[in-house]
This record gives sequence, structure tokens and C-alpha cells, in this order.
Amino acid sequence: MVAIALAVSILFGVTADFSDEIAGPTAGILETDGIVNTYPAMTSPMGLDYDSVNGMLWQASENGGWVYTVDPSNGTYTQRFNVSTIFFGADLNTNGAYLDEVENNLYLTDYNGDVGVTFNDVVYCFDVDDPDSPILIDTWDFGTTDGILGIGYKAPYFYCSYYGAGQLRSYTLTPGGTFTLISSWSGTYGGIWYKELWNVFYTHDALGTVVRVLDGDDPGTSLGFYSPGCTMGVGMCDDPTPSILWTSDFGAVNNYRIDDEYLPIPLERSTWGSIKADF
Repeated sequence: MVAIALAVSILFGVTADFSDEIAGPTAGILETDGIVNTYPAMTSPMGLDYDSVNGMLWQASENGGWVYTVDPSNGTYTQRFNVSTIFFGADLNTNGAYLDEVENNLYLTDYNGDVGVTFNDVVYCFDVDDPDSPILIDTWDFGTTDGILGIGYKAPYFYCSYYGAGQLRSYTLTPGGTFTLISSWSGTYGGIWYKELWNVFYTHDALGTVVRVLDGDDPGTSLGFYSPGCTMGVGMCDDPTPSILWTSDFGAVNNYRIDDEYLPIPLERSTWGSIKADF
């Protein structure tokens, strides 16, 4: 692996030459190791987010509104609660997932809700201190049927990806179901996830095979892309191992651990400490 080669060079005092790493339209994509592990998933697996406090992943699904947790050590999943039951039998599902670890609040999106009977494109927020008996905190109905999929957060905004409209949109979400649309970008989006370490967003072609890395300060700017070797539905999140990402495959009914093949380029001396810790 490239990271190991770099470590050996520095350990033995060899001057590393990064020039060939910097050039080219996909600068920052260093490896192509692809899928690390494949695990059978629940029916219709969708968005994921990693709960580092409790050592598990939250996963949304289109399996009748069920929400799950996943053990990252072996990929096994546990059924937790049902959104449709909480909303009195409405025909609702869950697609994207983002966990606020400070408040232990889980944000879930629903692709077009139940098309206006109860909700359109909607975000739910649950207190999940008890993962089997969540408390509904708030809902935000955007009044659109643009096909919301993923949700991520970079302070102070929530970022929602829309498969149907081909857009990424940033919002402020405030108590009482009120929201403000801040910005929007056009492109191809499945899930959306923000990695603070690199200040980048990860997204992918929904039901496609390409991971896209976007500038955290300007999501309209692509920093690179790669193909891990699997089809991705809407999931993209972190893992206990920082050099690994999780994603889901809606069609094959699998969850995958894949290599995070992005590193910031150019590789400056000041960043070596964090890169060494990752690899």
C-alpha cells in the first residue's frame, strides 16, 4: 500500500517524492484496494452512520420503515424501531441517516415520504438514548417530492442529497419543523457524509459504482473519485478504522467495508501526524 511505502521511506531516512501523487484530475486518490469485507444486510439497506460512543452503526432501510443497528466487527444487524408505527401506520420508510453523537439524536430522511398523505421529502429526528424505544424530537417536511436520500452535517448546516432532483442542498433545521434552504449544487448524488478529518464530503452515484469526494468548503468542487468495486445505494459513513468507509448495496442486499482511497494532496509535512495515525 502507498501509505506503508511512505512510512518505510520516512523511517529509514529516504526522501519521498510525491510529485506523481499530485498531478492529474484525480489527485488525492492513492489506492484501489476496493472492498475489504462484504456482509449480508437487512432487506432494502440504505443510509448508515457510525456511533463511535457505542461502537455500532445506525442503518436506515426501506424495509417497511424499520431502523437497525449494525455491529461493525462482524456486520450482524439488529432491528430497533419502526418509523411507520411511530407515525400511526403511515406508509413511510427511511433512507439517509446521520447521528448527532453529542445529543445522541438520530436524523433520518424519507424519499418522498408517503407522497403527501402525511409527508413529502422529510427529515425525522429521534432521541435514541434507548435504541429500541426512541423519542420523536422533530420533523421537517420540505414540501417537495424531489427524492431526498442522504443527510450529513457540517456545522452549522445539514446537507441533504436528492437523487430525483440531482442536487445537494444545505439547510438550517430549527425546532418546530422550520427550516431555511441555504445553498444548492447540481450533480449526481446518492448518500452524503462529511469527514471532518479531511474536510471533505463523500457521496456516490446512487445505484452506481463511483465514490465522489467533494470539497468541504465548496461541495460543488470535486477533489477526486474512485470505484471500490461494488454498487452503492445510499450508505456512506465511517468505521472504527479511520482508513475504512461503510456503504450499502440496495440491490445485492449487502453492506460493505471499503477502503477510503482519498488523502489530501499535496501531502504536507504538517499533515503527516494525522495520516500516520490513520494508516
